Amino acid sequence: MSPAAPPPPHPVAIITGAASGIGLALSAHLLSQNYKVFMADINPAGFLAAASLPLPSPSTPPPTFVPTDIASFAAQLALFQRAHAYSGNVDVFAANAGIDDSEDVFGAEVSVAPCNGGGTSAEGNGDAADRLVVQPPNLKTLDVDLSAVVSGLKLFVAFARHSAHADAAQGRARRKRSMVITASMVGLYPFETNPLYCAAKHGLIGLTRSVGPRFAREGIAINALLPAFVPTGLAPPGLVDAIAAKGHLTPMSTVLRAYDALLAGESAGETVECSLGELYWRRPVAYPNESQRWLNEDAAGVWGGAYGKVRAEKGGRG
Repeated sequence: MSPAAPPPPHPVAIITGAASGIGLALSAHLLSQNYKVFMADINPAGFLAAASLPLPSPSTPPPTFVPTDIASFAAQLALFQRAHAYSGNVDVFAANAGIDDSEDVFGAEVSVAPCNGGGTSAEGNGDAADRLVVQPPNLKTLDVDLSAVVSGLKLFVAFARHSAHADAAQGRARRKRSMVITASMVGLYPFETNPLYCAAKHGLIGLTRSVGPRFAREGIAINALLPAFVPTGLAPPGLVDAIAAKGHLTPMSTVLRAYDALLAGESAGETVECSLGELYWRRPVAYPNESQRWLNEDAAGVWGGAYGKVRAEKGGRG
């Protein structure tokens, strides 16, 4: 029997939102661990950011910056293809890019369309509601902070499975591949200032907890970080100083420590809250009664059987 093929010399990481903040810090951190890092961001400043990162040794490959709008599935696919081409593998995917609220849900502007005679009052009883003009919401926040992560999950799993098949064919031992989603502490709590951002982060926590245990059976780890307030490019002017003055800044070192714990361990579907200098491994809320527990834990066959038939029928028609 021929000996097993050696693994690629450098593990490969894709990091979105890598031009600044957590993404840039993580890029430097994984470079220091001899990763080949593909840095993605919509901001072209990422070219300079990537060029500025020090390499720990002459043998460490320099990072590659890939301009990417993660809201575009085609752009994310191109990013994964480029990273995969380096060594036939993607070991780590940090789905980190995010934006704050694109829509002020509390400030909806309402106007009344003029009636045919040029006035603004409705005919009859004076009710002009049938002519209210309300613009559709700007859902870019949900596109970037939630939908794009689902797209990234689909791509990461597809490439991870492809690489796992290649490993088996070449006699390499199965290796863990990890996706770490940057959610937020506000995925656990209300956040009136940015409710769409809050909704997206709640969604990411639900996604992580729902898919993590299932994918873990394939050696694919899906986990999420829930940082408290870490200084990043999302913060408007003055906010960092105001929060720092109250003593509530979480250092980047806490976030990087959480990454190390998730990448080194066997976690699956975990959500790790990072606050000040501490890590909190957060569990889902407790069930209020036995019925709720049964529906979520013991009824997998019931749910799966029903939805399996529906999906099979849809697939057959497709």
